Amino acid sequence: MVVAIAAVVVFVLTFNANRYKSRIEAAVRQATGRSLTLAGPITLKLSLHPTIEATDVALANPPGFSRPDLARLQALDLQLNLPALLHWTVAIDRLVLVRPDILLERLKTGAVNWHFTPLAAPAGTSPAASGSGGSSGAGQGAPSAGSSSAGAPSGATQAAKPAGAAVFVQDLRIDNGTIGYRDDRTGKQTTIALSQARLRAANPDAPLRLDATATVNGVPVALSGTTGSLAALQQPGSQPWPLRLALSAADAKLAANGTIADPAAGRGMAIALDLRIPNLAALGSLGGTALPAVKQIALTGRLTVPESVAQGASLQNLALTLPQGRVTGTLGLRMGPVPRIAGTLSSPGLDADALLAEFRGPAVGPAPSGSAPSGRAPSGPAGAAGRAKPSGAASGLVFSDAPLPFPLLRQADADLHVSVAALKSGGETVRDLAFHLVLSGGKLSVAPFTAAPPAGKLSLRLTVDAARPVPPVALVVHAPGLSLASLLTLAGQKGVARGDVAIDADLHGVGTSLHGIAAGLDGVVVATMTGGTIDNAVVNRMFGRLLAQANIPGLLTHGGSSDIRCFAMRLVARNGAARLDPFLFSSTLNTIDGSGTINLGAETLDLMMHPQGRVGGTGFAVPVRVSGHLAHPTIALSRSGTAEAGIGAALSLLGGKKVGVPQALQATGPSCASALALARGQKPPPAAAPVAAPHAAPAPTAPAQKPPNPGDLLRKLFR
Repeated sequence: MVVAIAAVVVFVLTFNANRYKSRIEAAVRQATGRSLTLAGPITLKLSLHPTIEATDVALANPPGFSRPDLARLQALDLQLNLPALLHWTVAIDRLVLVRPDILLERLKTGAVNWHFTPLAAPAGTSPAASGSGGSSGAGQGAPSAGSSSAGAPSGATQAAKPAGAAVFVQDLRIDNGTIGYRDDRTGKQTTIALSQARLRAANPDAPLRLDATATVNGVPVALSGTTGSLAALQQPGSQPWPLRLALSAADAKLAANGTIADPAAGRGMAIALDLRIPNLAALGSLGGTALPAVKQIALTGRLTVPESVAQGASLQNLALTLPQGRVTGTLGLRMGPVPRIAGTLSSPGLDADALLAEFRGPAVGPAPSGSAPSGRAPSGPAGAAGRAKPSGAASGLVFSDAPLPFPLLRQADADLHVSVAALKSGGETVRDLAFHLVLSGGKLSVAPFTAAPPAGKLSLRLTVDAARPVPPVALVVHAPGLSLASLLTLAGQKGVARGDVAIDADLHGVGTSLHGIAAGLDGVVVATMTGGTIDNAVVNRMFGRLLAQANIPGLLTHGGSSDIRCFAMRLVARNGAARLDPFLFSSTLNTIDGSGTINLGAETLDLMMHPQGRVGGTGFAVPVRVSGHLAHPTIALSRSGTAEAGIGAALSLLGGKKVGVPQALQATGPSCASALALARGQKPPPAAAPVAAPHAAPAPTAPAQKPPNPGDLLRKLFR
C-alpha cells in the first residue's frame, strides 16, 4: 500500500497535463470526427482532491453551419478523488463546466450538427491500443470496471479486457450556460439561458439527482427530480429504471412519475403524467408564437411505450379538463415514414361557444425572433412564400385560390372515434355528436358524422382523395334543422336571430383550392325555413344595397327585428355553372324573390330580384338586376318597363289621386308554399282561386279639398 501511495504521489507531483494536449485532442477527434481545441493552459492544483483546470475549450462544427464551433467552454474544472485511483477507478468528485455556449443547428437540407461520426481506426491498430490513445504512463494497463484482478493486471490479463479505467462523476455542474437551437427550414431559433444545472449521485449505484434553472425565450423554467442509478442506466434490462421529474414554466407544472425498461433506447416506458396550465397564453413565448388565453387546463394520463417510440406509444386514461368541458379517452401514436394516430375520445359536455371565445380573444406571447407580430404576415422566406400568391379578398376572389393543405393528408394516417354527449354551439345545445375519421394513404373519410340539434338529426359525409394530384372532394349533408344564428355567424353576419334552417346538400368537385373546386362543382344545395325572427340590422347588411336600388330607403333605418315567414332557396350546379331558382325571403319587414345564374368559376352572377313593398295596401315589386362579380356585384333597376311605370305612380301621388300601382310593378312573386315546394323538388300546391270582391254602393262625391302635401303622401308610403 505504501508503494502504491508513493507511486500516486510521484505521479501527481511529476504530472504535466499540457504534454497530453495533442493526445487528448487526437483522441476526441478519433471518437467524434470533430476537432477539439484546448487553447488555454491545463493546470493541476495539488491537494487531497487535486483539481485539473482547462480554459478556452472548443468543439468544432462540420462544414456548412453558421459558426465554426458547436460548443465553447470558458473553463472546465475537474476535481479528482485520489483514494479511488488506488482501486483503478477514475472518480471525479466534481466536474464544472463554466459558461458553456452550445448551438444545435438543422440546415435546410436536414443535416444536423449533433450527429458524430467516429473516424476509422488506422490499419494495424488494435482496439485496445486505439482506446488507450497509445499513451504510456500510469494509466496504461489499468483494468476496466468490474475486473476481478485485485492489483495491477498483467499484460496477458489486460489483453483480454478493454483498456481504460472506469470513470464516475459524482457531481456535474453547469454554470451560466447557453443552449440554442436553430432551424433554417422554419427560420425559428430557441435560446435556453441555463443559469445552473446540477447532476449528482453518491456512487454509481445510487439514484441520480437533477436540478436545473433556466430561461427559455424569456420564460423562467425549472426542472428537478430523481432517476435510477448510473450503473443501472449502463445495464439495460437488469431492472426498470425509475423516473420522477417535476418541470415548471410560467406557472405551468408538469409531473412525470414512472419507470423505463431501457432508457437509452426509450423502450418500455410506463410514466404517469400530470400537467396543469393556469393560462395557456403565458406559454406562448416558449414556442415563439402567440397562444390563446385558455385558462385552467388540466391533463392527466399514462404514457406507455411497450417497445420503442418508433414502434408505437399510447396515452391511456387520458383526461383533459377545462372550464368549458372535459374530454377523456385513449390516444396511440406509431412513428415511421408515415406516422399514424388512433384512438377514442369522448366528452360528457363541451361549451364550444365559450372555448371559441377564448381562442378569438387577444392572444399573448411575443412573436419569435425575426418574425412579425401575431396577425401579420411574417418576414423572411416563410412570409415571402405566404405573400407570393394572394388569396381570398386579397386577390378579389370570394372562393380563395390559396392551395388547400391537402399534401398534409399524405404525411400521416389516423383512425379516430369522437363523441360528445352535449355540445353547446351557436347558443343551442347539440346532443349525441359523433363521428369516425379515417385517414389512410392520403384518403380522408369522415363518415358517419351524426348529431341531434333541437330541430332534428343531422348527418354528414365528407371524403377527400389527396392521394391524387388533383383531389376529388365530396360532401353530403342532411340537416333538418340548423341554428340560423350559428349559420349567420359562420357567414360573418353576426346579429340576433332565432329559428332553424333545413339544409340538404350533395356536392362533388375536383381541385386543389376552394376556387378550383367551385369552378367545376356539381350538385345541389337546398335551404328552407319557416318561422323565426331576425334582427333588421342583419337584413339590411345582406340586402341593403338591393333595397336602396328599389327606392325603399325606409327599410334601411328600420330598427328592431322582423318575423320570418319563410325562406326558400335551391341552387343546382353543373360543372361550375349554377342556377338559383327559386329564391324567396319573406318577413314582416320585406319580401325579396328572384332567380338567375351564377358562374362559380368566373365568380360572376346574373340575377333578377324583386324587392317588394306596399302602397296604399297594394303590394308592388321593383325588378332589380344583380350582375357582375360576386365580390362586388352591380345592382341596378331593370330597364324593362320600370321607368314608365315609376313615373306614372309618382304623378298619381303628386296629383292627390287615389294611388294605383302599375301592372308592371305589382307583386307577382311565388307564395311561401310554392317556393318551399319548388326548393325541395316537390310539385307546388295549386294556386288559390281569386275571390270576387263584393258589390259596393258608389262612394259619395268628396268635397273639393286642398291638394295634398307630397311630403305627407311619401311618409304614408310604407304604412
